[in-house]
This record gives sequence, structure tokens and C-alpha cells, in this order.
Amino acid sequence: MNGDQLYGQDRTSIGGRPAEHTPEDRRAVPVEIARGEQRDIVQEVARNVSQAFQFDRHNREDAVVDLKFLAGDQWPEYARAARVNRPMLTINRLPQFLHQVTNSIRQNAPVLKVTPVGGKQDPNISKIYDGIINDIQYRSSAKHVYATAAYHAAACGIGHWRVITRYVNDETFDQELALELIPYPLAVYWDPAAVKPDRSDAMWCVVIDLVPRETFKQKYPGALQVSVSELRANNFASGLFWTTQDYILVAEYWCKRPMDRALLAFQSGATIDVTGLGMEQLTQIQMQHGQPMAQRIVKSHFVEQSVVTGAEVLSGPVKWMGRHIPIIPVVGDEIPLERITIRHGLIRHARDPQQLYNFYRSASAEAIALAPKSPWLVTDAMIAKHRNDWNTANTANRPYLRYTPDTNAPQATPSRVAPPAVPEALWREGAMASEDLKATTGIYDAALGARSNETSGVAIKRRDVQADTANFHYMDNLTRSLEHSGRILIDLIPKVYDNERVVRMIGDDGAENFAPINQVLYANGGEPVMVNDLSVGRYDIRVVIGPNYATKRLEAAEAMSELMRTMPPEAAMVLGYTAVKNMDIPDAENVANMIKNMIPPQILADPNTPPPPPPDPLADPAVRAELELKLAQARKSMADANKTEVETLATFGQMMAPQPAPLPDLGLLQAQQMMPPMPTMPPPANDPMAGFMPNGGPQGPMPPMQPGAPEPPMAPMAGGAPGMPFQNPLFPPA
Repeated sequence: MNGDQLYGQDRTSIGGRPAEHTPEDRRAVPVEIARGEQRDIVQEVARNVSQAFQFDRHNREDAVVDLKFLAGDQWPEYARAARVNRPMLTINRLPQFLHQVTNSIRQNAPVLKVTPVGGKQDPNISKIYDGIINDIQYRSSAKHVYATAAYHAAACGIGHWRVITRYVNDETFDQELALELIPYPLAVYWDPAAVKPDRSDAMWCVVIDLVPRETFKQKYPGALQVSVSELRANNFASGLFWTTQDYILVAEYWCKRPMDRALLAFQSGATIDVTGLGMEQLTQIQMQHGQPMAQRIVKSHFVEQSVVTGAEVLSGPVKWMGRHIPIIPVVGDEIPLERITIRHGLIRHARDPQQLYNFYRSASAEAIALAPKSPWLVTDAMIAKHRNDWNTANTANRPYLRYTPDTNAPQATPSRVAPPAVPEALWREGAMASEDLKATTGIYDAALGARSNETSGVAIKRRDVQADTANFHYMDNLTRSLEHSGRILIDLIPKVYDNERVVRMIGDDGAENFAPINQVLYANGGEPVMVNDLSVGRYDIRVVIGPNYATKRLEAAEAMSELMRTMPPEAAMVLGYTAVKNMDIPDAENVANMIKNMIPPQILADPNTPPPPPPDPLADPAVRAELELKLAQARKSMADANKTEVETLATFGQMMAPQPAPLPDLGLLQAQQMMPPMPTMPPPANDPMAGFMPNGGPQGPMPPMQPGAPEPPMAPMAGGAPGMPFQNPLFPPA
């Protein structure tokens, strides 16, 4: 796609730099608006942001506390005031629980698969879609984008990323799609009417960004420098973190505008959207597809984007090329409650156990630090000469202490008194707080790799599975967001990659291939034909989340190695070849090929491949000569049998006449079928069997019997019935 990029690439602020457009950008169609309409857009944005903030205020305020808690700010102000000059330990155990959830997502990389669902779909096109989407994810470091958004969802209840367009490089006008993380999860305000977890039903969305004032002056020369107080007066501030005087609030506003689409069905069978087309364009379509047969008005929408401050419209509104708002959220837990929705992540319910853990650990440390050392029981006479040593006996590490025996107590020596013990309740409550942390997060010691009460590997695995199940909804919510992101990409790909080019496709195994798209070829009749047209057909997305390709290869190699121990040698060689091929070791491919060359070919044959045809027996000259000899002998035997029959008929004084030959021998027929056709030899002049060959008489072959014709009457046996004269079966009576 040609044109200016919609989003900048050098994002350094919280929400990301807003979009920019020029009239030459074919993806974003600018709309000329008056000053009054600009004020209307600013007021619309301010009203929507204020509405969204009030509706979601409780979730946002708790989310800020969650993020501070995760960062280590875990002591409330009243506790800090009460514990001045006293220990306030912060032993933050929350990151390890959070990473346990999100790192499993990093290990189980999601795979987006495109499937055709209707229209003139082409399986090859769906493979191209798969390759392009994998390439987009690779260039965008999508694994990091997805995992960070899921991390935010588990931390504070919501995270976001976006779909952007950018130039392929600095030397071309071609554009490509990419994925970009929104660093601060609370920078996005959604339509309160949206109820779907992926917010695909939202009518508008606002992404707020903090731009330093100097950067704002350079980027938007001549724009009004409104203050934060002025924005707050317009109900434009969230009240949470947009309160500094050093930044300007800039909002990127996405909204769906309703529109009517006109569809025409033509004689060619094509259905074309003719919304906004002029008469010349309609005439060209009619010449190509014939007369329109039916029309339909569809209630639809288009997506519009604007960049505003609290005072004016900085850019836009422009018409976005896609049908979806390109902002994708990932949510944690959502609980509908009357007119509001409670949203939270993993941290929300773990805050109280974490505070208790910090308190009791601090109290235990304080009790141990303030506990007196064991005091010495002595008399003045014992330490009178060594008082300095005894005064520092509990603070200095002395190898020995000297004393003078007391004459009044000759049997007495210095001794210690046991100090008061630290209250056991402090240790017990601290341990209970630690267990509460595990219970509220659903993650126990076995899942964290620590020693637990499980004694077997199976028990540890089961506890690990239980931990994964307890927090699987975070993965499931990420899957729904990935499906929505994939549909956005499917909608945008044919519009961005709309020119003839060669695209890179990346497979699930990381292998790279290249394919031409939108290539025009000419048929024999000179008619242009579009090859790999991405705009043809309808496609959908499905998400497969599991171990990545490298992990699958390693697991396959381990499974093959275990199976080899119980298999026969022939099967073990095949499994060894497969195992080595899947190992991530140097020169694994060459080693696998060496093992493959040692395996008999019939073992490696594909079971689905039909067996080869049996060899032709006539290909062997010896076999062919033997068959020819047998055939000649069979012909001679048949001729002798026919000659004997003729001589028998002559003894009865009958004239020779054509008659059907007796049935040939089955072995003779088989031999004839195996032999190639041979030239017919003319019979000798004095051959008595002339005209009596099996396939024909003097008049040639006998005509076949017509279906339904009555069978000829069976002739009586030679000799006839008793009392009847003999009748030749070959001729009727005179």
C-alpha cells in the first residue's frame, strides 16, 4: 500500500504518539470540517472520556493501586505514620506469582491460523494469509507484545496493543502492517456500552497520550498550549495521572460512524458494493458484469479517526480503511454487578495477604532486634578488676572473660539467664499470610519449583496442572483478543497489500518462503488474470495456543527415544531417524540422513502409497518362449480333437457342415490372454478343419444372441429316444 504512515514509530510516551495523515494517503480519507464542527468533535471526545472515566472509575483507581503494589509500594500511609523509626519490611512476593502466569504464555506461543469460510476462497490464499500474519508477528516481536498485554491484564485487569501501518523501508512507498504495544494499560478509554471482552462491539475508543510541552510545540506548531487546569475544567482529565503541568494531553479518538451501503447483484453472479461510485465507474462495472439484477441497502458503518486536545482538532477526522477499531484489549477477570462491571487481575485479591506478610515479618524482625541478650549473674567482687570486659560482654566477641572468685561465695561462678522468647504468634501469622498468598493466586510451591509436601513426580505434575487450571482464564481471554486481532489483520491485509509485490511468508517452524501476490498474467485469449488475489474470498481466524515449535521438536525427540527402548530393531531405526531429526543439536540433519540411508527402503515407504504393479511376466524372454510353446501344443491338441470329430461324422455318411467348436481349455485361454495378439495364419489348402475354427465357420463368427430372444431347442442326444430314428444334431430332418 502506498501513502503516508498512519502511526509514528518513535513512541516514547505513555499511550503512544497519535496518528498523522496527509491528503495523499489513500488509506485515510480526510474530511474537511468547519471550525464549529471541530468544537463539536472536541466536545464529543471530552464528553465520552468523562463518561467512560465515571463509569470505570472504581476499576481504574484499584488498577493504579495494583500497579503500585506490584512495584513495591505496599505500606499504606496510616501504617507508615504509625511505624515511624520502626522496621517496615517489604518482601514482595507478587512478581513471582505474576511471572508464573505470564511466562507460561511466553512458552506457549499462540499461532493464528486462517481458514476459508465462503465466497471464492482458495486454500492457497489462506496459506499466504498465514505466512503474511506470521511475518507481521515476527517483525513486530508479537510474542513480547502479547505477553506484556497479558501481564498487564493479570496485574491490573486490562492490557492493550494496536495494529498500525508503516513503510516497508525508507526506499519505497509500499506499506506493511505491524503490531504495537500500548505501554500504559490505563491510557485507553472504552465505550461503556461495550460488553464483549475484546470490545469489538464498542462504538468509540480514546487513547490518551502525555506529550511534553516542548515536543508538542515542535510537532504541532501553532497549536494552542492549553493547561491541565483548562482540560480539567472541560472534564477531559481522568483525575488519576493526567495532572502534571509539564505535559499536554493529546487524545486519539476512534469512532464508528453509521452509513448505508448499496449492493448490486449483476448478471455475472458478482455482488459489488457501489456505495459512493460515480456514473462512469458504474458504467464500467456494468460493461464487465452485465445488467444489475437486484439491489440491497445495508446498514453499516465506517471507522473515523481524529487527534484532538482539550481545545482543538490537531488532525482529522480521517476515514480508516478497516471496519474495526484497531485497538485490542486483553482483560483479566470481569464480574458484572448491577450497572457496573468489576474488573481485576491477580494482584487485587493478593494485596491483603501481602500486607499481612510484610507486617508480621517486620514485627518478627523488630522483636528479635529488641530482645535483650542473655544477662550475666555475677557479684561485684567477681568483676571488680575486669569491669570493662564485662560491660561489653554482650556486644563484643571475646574468646574468654576473666573474673575474681568471691570469698563470700567461694562456690559461685558467673552464669547466664535465658532471655525472653520471641512470641510464637508472629511466626505462625507470617506463615499463614504466606499460605494465603498461595491460595488467593492459585499458585503453590510445586508450581514455583520449590519443595512442597508432594513426594512423587506425578503428584508434583498434578499440582502444577492445578495451578495452570486455576489461572487458565488469563490464557483464554488472551485467545479471544488474538482472534479479534487476527480478524482485524484479515480485514486490513488485502487493503494494505493491494499492489503487485512479493511477500515473505514464515511458517510455524520459522522457515521462510516468498510468494507473489496480486500478479497479473494473461491467458491464451489475452484476457488478464489475477494470481493470488488477496481480495477474493472470505476468511476467518482461529487461534492455537500450545508449546512452540522448538518445544514440540524436543518433546517429540524425547518421546521417540523412550519408545525406541521397547520396539524391535527395524522400528527402532525408524524412530531413531525421527528422533535425531527433531533434536536441536549441531549437524542433526546430516546424522539423520546417515541413519536414513541404513534403513531398508520398504520400511520407509509411505503406507498411504499404493503398492507398485507386479512385474510383467512376458518381459522375461524365457518365460515368453515357454508360453509360446504351450500355446502351440494347445492348438495342435485342439486341431487333433476336431479332426477326430469330423472323421466320426463321416462314418455316418453325413455331409460336413459348419458347427461351433467345442469349448477351449481354460489354461489355453489364460495363455492366450497373456500373449500379445499374434497374426492369423491361413490354414493349409488340404486342412479338413478349414472353416471350423473356434471363432468362426465358413461364414465368419456367429452372431451374438439378441437379448430376449428364445433359446433354440435342445437337440436330442445321439441315438435319440427309444423307438426313434437317429438324427444328426447338425442338420434338421429332411
